[in-house]
Amino acid sequence: MSIITVPTAFNIDLEFSLAPIHKRLLAWLIDVLIIYCFIFGMLRFVAPVTGINEALGDTLTMLLTVIPAYSYHLFMELYAEGRSVGKIAMGLKVMDISGREATLSQYLLRWIFRIVDIGITMGAAAIFSLSLTRHNQRLGDLVAGTIVIDQREQTKLQETIYLEVSEKGYKVLFPQVMKLTDRDINGIRGLLEMREGSSDNEEYIQQVSQRIKEVLQIDTDLEPRELLFRLLSDYNFLTK
Repeated sequence: MSIITVPTAFNIDLEFSLAPIHKRLLAWLIDVLIIYCFIFGMLRFVAPVTGINEALGDTLTMLLTVIPAYSYHLFMELYAEGRSVGKIAMGLKVMDISGREATLSQYLLRWIFRIVDIGITMGAAAIFSLSLTRHNQRLGDLVAGTIVIDQREQTKLQETIYLEVSEKGYKVLFPQVMKLTDRDINGIRGLLEMREGSSDNEEYIQQVSQRIKEVLQIDTDLEPRELLFRLLSDYNFLTK
């Protein structure tokens, strides 16, 4: 499976599994089926029963049905955090190529370019682009600066960042930790699991700790390992 590595401000590389082409095609087929069922149901059952087609005419009724159907992907990705029903079923998600959540403008660009990717070229442009681009991107992804990732490893990630924290009397020292992502926290846990005593390891941990203090604007005298452990504890407490 293809992997994209994204460097962060904390000197921790984030790794995301890119969605393989066959899973993107299956997600697309699921979405097409949903859209087809919506259009069929509207034209066959809703319009005749409500009399919309008689009041507005068949052409306008068709437009009022097709436009919402075509907007399906845009609205789903906006309100389901980069996922349509098909993507949810296949464990896929749209995100910014830098590892952040995609923005409204990015979702909009992806949606507009569906006309070229899938509409005008009948999907040929999308398959061609997915096959040749480094990060399995269709034209809409290239223009918007987005990728589609496979979230199958999400459960394993949650297991790696989990830390049992007693709620009784626990006091959060660094609420700024919520600015970090699960991947950042996973990287911190990985650092804490590095063998103590090695000068190289301790120097690297100190560098990362100092960088995190600068980015999160933390003022503390805690030792590097103590700081990282406290950040991990605070994050688990706040997200419990």
